[in-house]
Amino acid sequence: MAPKHLVHFPKPLLEDLVSGRWLPVIGAGMSLNAKLAPPAKMPLWPELGKAFADELLDYSPTSVLDGISAYEHEFGRARLIERLAELLHINRAQPGPAHKEFCSLPFDIVCTTNFDFLLERQYDLDRQDNRTVHPVVDEDQLSINIGASGTLLFKLHGDVRHPTRLVVTEADYDGFLTNYPLIATYLANQLITKTAVFIGYSLDDPDFRQIWHLVASRLGKTRRMAYAIMVNARPGDIARFERRGVKVVNLPGPREKYGEVLAEAFAELREYRRDHAGPTLKPTEEKPLEQFLLPRDAMSRLCLFSTPLEVLPFYRENVFPLAEAVGFVPVTAADVINLGESVSAKIDTLIDRASVMVVDATSSFTQFELGLAVSRSQEGAARPNRRPLRIIPVVTDFAQLQGAARNIVAIRRPYELSDDNQFVWQIAEALEAIASEMGLAQLDEPRRLLDAKEYRAAVIAAMTLLELALSKRLNEAAPEALRRPMSIRQLLEVAAKEGMAPENYKEVLGWTKLRNDAVHGGKRVSRQEALAVVEGVEQIINSI
Repeated sequence: MAPKHLVHFPKPLLEDLVSGRWLPVIGAGMSLNAKLAPPAKMPLWPELGKAFADELLDYSPTSVLDGISAYEHEFGRARLIERLAELLHINRAQPGPAHKEFCSLPFDIVCTTNFDFLLERQYDLDRQDNRTVHPVVDEDQLSINIGASGTLLFKLHGDVRHPTRLVVTEADYDGFLTNYPLIATYLANQLITKTAVFIGYSLDDPDFRQIWHLVASRLGKTRRMAYAIMVNARPGDIARFERRGVKVVNLPGPREKYGEVLAEAFAELREYRRDHAGPTLKPTEEKPLEQFLLPRDAMSRLCLFSTPLEVLPFYRENVFPLAEAVGFVPVTAADVINLGESVSAKIDTLIDRASVMVVDATSSFTQFELGLAVSRSQEGAARPNRRPLRIIPVVTDFAQLQGAARNIVAIRRPYELSDDNQFVWQIAEALEAIASEMGLAQLDEPRRLLDAKEYRAAVIAAMTLLELALSKRLNEAAPEALRRPMSIRQLLEVAAKEGMAPENYKEVLGWTKLRNDAVHGGKRVSRQEALAVVEGVEQIINSI
């Protein structure tokens, strides 16, 4: 189904998404799509104010903030927090479709002024029981290094579990910049290089006005353009936002289906980012680079390894050659330079482009990546047009498997690694079985890409197939002549020495140059050139 919302997003905003430069700021409107048993529903800011005002005797508040402040004055801070938790259905509300789709987008940092826990619950659901969201409420948390895994959820106005940190009354708002200068500075620093994207805000929302005033006061005219995602916004509201330097992305659809429209838009944004994210990653070696240049729906040979750093050298020496021997291209996150600005986006793209993932789930970080892989595998199973991701978990204790990962057959390894470890051969057998399963489709892949008019991709796929076929044939006939790694030119030289070179040896060298120019120089490949390579490779493979 063709996207229907992407057309409303400006090209620079989509480019910022792909490059990992969004800073989402989530407001109360996002909580409207929460799941609640009828007739209960999540309140907007004016409805929240009315609920408090209705409990005040002989007092008519002039604004929502005035009513909430008067309620605190009348009944105390503790009662205010208790009533707020009741009105926000803190213990009953569950994340809805918009939360689910939003949390599937890979953000390192998400800001929110909401007091509820809907985002935390959805992140925890998405990551297969691994704790991968890190809420930050107090200033002293900003100095703590929590590691690269997961999403930092920056709760600008606190939440109901931190009553003294909650920003909800006039006094709280008035003292925010004075009482929490580090939070203000942190937010301003993020927005030096990131684009603020407001979701779930209106101009009447004091949270929006305060944040935007903070940004304007710290960055002045040098601030980046900000955007607000709205559904069926009125022309007057759009004009008021834009007078304040905020462009509105106005999505069509009925306002009563606000959550559904947002969910559809977030799903389209996720797929757009994945479709265009390949160029944001630059592998340090040629073979992974070739795989990243293939279309997203092409059959990839990437085998992504996720291991703790202390065991990575063992895998490189003992397992990578076995993956290469059956036709895979091993790669790790450390082998890829991220041209974007988001660690989460880098991992998401690597998993998306891989056909196989070997995860040594013996650390919290690799367990997090295993959770991401399992989520992606389940997501792929629900989409017939996407190839499934095969996962090979490796553990020292089966208790290290969390959530749905417990349903995947895992390989157990010893704590002490050595060259003769049996688990290495178990990984090799698993990789060989997967390679065999993929084999027939890989033979057809260059022709499929040619028919799809993906001429550069067809040349890359054909030459990769030829490389694998030559390597396999030489390994059978003259294994002592092979070494790791070898380019196709080196394989041809060995084949010539062994008397197994193709008859059109010089023509194959020309195809190799065409492939190299396409990979490294961005050369456009014509249909005629691609057809010659694909047909030529098919003939050579049939002959050997």
